[in-house]
Amino acid sequence: MPRVIGHLDLDYFYAQVEEVENPAIKTRPVLVCVFSGRTEDSGVVSTANYRAREAGVKSGMPITLAKRKLQGMDLVIVRMERSKYESVSERVMELVRTKVDVLEKTGIDEAFFDLTRSSNGDYKSASETAGLIRVSILEEEHLTCSVGLGRSKVVAKLGSDTAKPAGLMVVPPESTESFMGGMAVTKLYGVGPKTGKTLEELGIRSIADLAHADPATLERAFGRKTTAYLHAAANGIDDDQVKESQTPTQFSRIITLKNDTTDAEEVMAQLSDAEDDLRDKLISTNTSFRTLTAIAVLTDLSTKTRSKAFEVPVNNLSSVKGSALELFGQLSDTADREFRRVGIRVSDLEGNQDQSSISEFLRQS
Repeated sequence: MPRVIGHLDLDYFYAQVEEVENPAIKTRPVLVCVFSGRTEDSGVVSTANYRAREAGVKSGMPITLAKRKLQGMDLVIVRMERSKYESVSERVMELVRTKVDVLEKTGIDEAFFDLTRSSNGDYKSASETAGLIRVSILEEEHLTCSVGLGRSKVVAKLGSDTAKPAGLMVVPPESTESFMGGMAVTKLYGVGPKTGKTLEELGIRSIADLAHADPATLERAFGRKTTAYLHAAANGIDDDQVKESQTPTQFSRIITLKNDTTDAEEVMAQLSDAEDDLRDKLISTNTSFRTLTAIAVLTDLSTKTRSKAFEVPVNNLSSVKGSALELFGQLSDTADREFRRVGIRVSDLEGNQDQSSISEFLRQS
């Protein structure tokens, strides 16, 4: 069965989140910056929207230089607020995770995913799923993303790069060579400036050049291991599996409410399926948790949370339903807008020991 690997990249993520939060700035150049604190303008650009990029602004550029390039324009500068972007990223990744076989988050704004099993290796079916993912992210978070599908991580990443902004590039196995061949070798996943310069000195400028290069020549320049990767990648071959990035530190499920509300009991009723999913996840991983968090995404897409910590590990969500209801009640009392989406997160995870639930632990005490 042909593998179907995807790569998702949220377009100009930090700046786009700021545009969603403040739509009035969308037509203006927007810079999300990290300030050093030495002077008012000391620091660098973390992310720029496409309006700013058109003027030559890039990530990592000093703020002073970026401002010169955008002189005379109605510039917006925002201080980077990573916790806000991480919250949005978590929601997006959870949404995608429910629609794919496996998700491997590789950064706050990108991830690989596998659709081989659910699509049965059929690229038309996988393309429909990828389209649904893009629409769901746009509808739920008002964010655009670029997605690539191919037979390997290398091809999928090239696909998402080509699809930017806000596009979908599907590369069936039989189209891999024609899709990749004419691209600059520096576009290849894993080829940085240093490697690219060495390849250029060897007369290798395109991916097709690399695919047909003499392995012995490459080995003299890069060694056997790197040569094996470069040759395989240039031919769109990459057996690296999509896998969960690391041992999870939390599990969460977020849903969209049928109607906006702040009624805690209505929220809990609609969360029943999400609760079942979390329960199954805890059972399948033989995991308990010590912290329960209620999540509310308000109608303006801001996120509010309330948490409760338990003295002993819990692996039975049913035993703490009252706590969840209480947390959503607290969110309802303090929210200035209705809830659009809600969720439950369990964190501070640990493997189960002898007791199977907090109820059993208390009975044994």
